[in-house]
Amino acid sequence: MKRTIRVALWTIVVAAVLWTGVWFGARWWLADTVRKSVADLAATNGIVVSCTEQTIGGWPFRLVLTCGDGLAVSLPDGGRFETAAARGEGSVFYPRRLDFHFDAPTSYTAPDGRRLGLTASEFAATIGFSGGRADRLVLRTEDLSATGPLAGGTEGKLTIGRGDLMLARVDKRPDDADIAATIDGLGLTVGNTALTPLPLRLTLAATLAQADMAVAGPVAMAGWKAAGGKLTLHRLAAELGGATLTLDGEGTVSETGLIDAEGQVTGRNLNALAASATGGGGLTPELAGLVMAFVFMGTAADDGGRSIGLKVEDGIVSANGRQIGRIAPLF
Repeated sequence: MKRTIRVALWTIVVAAVLWTGVWFGARWWLADTVRKSVADLAATNGIVVSCTEQTIGGWPFRLVLTCGDGLAVSLPDGGRFETAAARGEGSVFYPRRLDFHFDAPTSYTAPDGRRLGLTASEFAATIGFSGGRADRLVLRTEDLSATGPLAGGTEGKLTIGRGDLMLARVDKRPDDADIAATIDGLGLTVGNTALTPLPLRLTLAATLAQADMAVAGPVAMAGWKAAGGKLTLHRLAAELGGATLTLDGEGTVSETGLIDAEGQVTGRNLNALAASATGGGGLTPELAGLVMAFVFMGTAADDGGRSIGLKVEDGIVSANGRQIGRIAPLF
């Protein structure tokens, strides 16, 4: 009996030692992969990630990466996202995924120094790793509110009921990235004017060619376009007051910051939008102008909607061949 107990104890000790070795191996792999991913992000995208007081714990079955004194992400254009602390959790059985939660306060500082305060009931991210680098990013937010001064000094506010954004490298084209996003309950206010008087839902599906160069900042735009860089919109849909607007097409940016793009925007159930806005007292000049643009400039679409062909060339915007405006350079 005593011998059986000793054998059982030794078995437990040996198993614990072996498992500890497995855990530390997974911990080393995660630390090395995170270090290489951060270095790769800085070298190819110009994005600098700083995890202050970084530790990795979670023995025996979890891997927990903690930025105890804050996480900061500096963008190539000079913008900076900061959060008080961040905690990413994964499993030792599958260390290629970390689920992050960010602690308040969080903020975004624009390149010109304007600071936007961010609040949310949930602000989280999932990062996936493959081939020694980060290849997938999913951002999730609930009840997000961003407030702060706009470029002209007017106070602005953005609210989102729920938002999801996914960026993933394309397996067959590792230089490209697929983008998918859903935003429910989007609200935009500038000063005392609500730009979205009705609840707005946006969905996006797109592919960004030469993704690393695209986010490296204005200095990379000439090389990005020359390398075949472009954004392909498979679908951008806005649902507003019972109506749906969809846009698809392709676009790029010149080395001087001018947008070149071509696509088709289709409006469906526009009468429902007008009725909903009028009934709710929210028929703003912008909404009225949108409906009238489809009525007078649109052509009949196959599904009963109204369609307008859009083209942007050297910053000049045309609708069905008629010039309607100009877009300023992005930089």
